[in-house]
Amino acid sequence: MDSAVLHQLVELANAFNRIGLKPVICGGVGIYLLFQDRSYEIRATSDIDLMIPHSQAVEEAQREAIAELITGGLKYVVCEDGRCFRFSKEPGQQLDILAPPIKEVTTEGERVKLVRSRLHGRLTPEACFIEEDLRTVDLVDLTSELRSAGPLLVSVPSPTNILILKLFAFADRDSDARRNEAHAQAHAYDVYLVAALALPGDYQEGRRFLTRHATSHVVQRTRTIIGAKFSTLEQSGWRHVLASSAFYPGRPMQARRERLDIARRRLLRWFEEQGLT
Repeated sequence: MDSAVLHQLVELANAFNRIGLKPVICGGVGIYLLFQDRSYEIRATSDIDLMIPHSQAVEEAQREAIAELITGGLKYVVCEDGRCFRFSKEPGQQLDILAPPIKEVTTEGERVKLVRSRLHGRLTPEACFIEEDLRTVDLVDLTSELRSAGPLLVSVPSPTNILILKLFAFADRDSDARRNEAHAQAHAYDVYLVAALALPGDYQEGRRFLTRHATSHVVQRTRTIIGAKFSTLEQSGWRHVLASSAFYPGRPMQARRERLDIARRRLLRWFEEQGLT
């Protein structure tokens, strides 16, 4: 992991842990933390997606405390292109704030106004189950340099929730209205990584999750995205992965397609409707 990103994570963990919370880390950094023992396959990323889940946002005092530690204690500065939900600090550290729908908090357009005029979360409806099956990661385990720091705890969404977030994000950036090829490719590659790196226990946990939420619009929409964009190698999801310079460069195309097809079949089996147990 890039040393600047690790330093940023340590700062966040310290600040959140001091007020009795664990930051919920999504995006590419979250995938790194999920599969840190196989991190050589994971794409580099320099920004952190921080999810503020329902349990951390339901009380006003706690929302105020989070806003204060981000803008006060950690001295993040709001970015004009994402006012109140995108922050930065030197050197080149970016923090994006996400939030699921929270009935106790005002939502205006695509903003969950956690603390008006100070801290908003980008509305992420597909994160409505984000607190189920959360994983805890101790940053101390990432490097021997942190051994004396004591526990530095963060939370990471389950592989199934990460897949849901990434599939929705890909569909958004692969749509005519908001098409962005670079972002779409990054999201598609992350879908590949989770499908390829997940262990049998991750899959079984995911099947139980899908059983609990079989009638959910989010789950049904996820399956629709997979069917339209990830069910064959010729569809746009996997074509974006094949076009990535990070996907087994120098290997023959047939070998790359075979490796990709393994991930494709895993993803289809993960979210298939038949035989939920």
